Amino acid sequence: MCAAEEKCPWLNAATAAGVLSGTVTATVTQTTCEFIRRDGSIESALRVEVEAIGAPSAWASLVEQCRSDKVPLKAIGNEAIACTCTEKKGQTAEQVVGRVRNQAFLVRITTNSHTATSAAIREQTRKVAEQIAGYLF
Repeated sequence: MCAAEEKCPWLNAATAAGVLSGTVTATVTQTTCEFIRRDGSIESALRVEVEAIGAPSAWASLVEQCRSDKVPLKAIGNEAIACTCTEKKGQTAEQVVGRVRNQAFLVRITTNSHTATSAAIREQTRKVAEQIAGYLF
């Protein structure tokens, strides 16, 4: 039997492959899209989460995911913050948490590549966040 590939409503696999520099596999749920690229022992991932927020406390809990190195970003949704997030030792991870009206979004890029810099990954994450915010407007 044939089955159609699940599609992410906010970002397509081709764009994710461009960001991660190679072919990706996608896992899609109602609120998340995760794209993973594997090249030998190197693994890179791009995760997008979008959810409706009702109360200001819901937005505050998302902002709390940015614990260190917070940088406000202008012109990305109504509010956006970039930050470094550490998930595992030996991994570089950057994320943007933002909001467009009553929808919050998170964009996170992680990699275990030793040649990747936090600055480069943050810039890629910012560019994807711009696309997500634009889509949500």
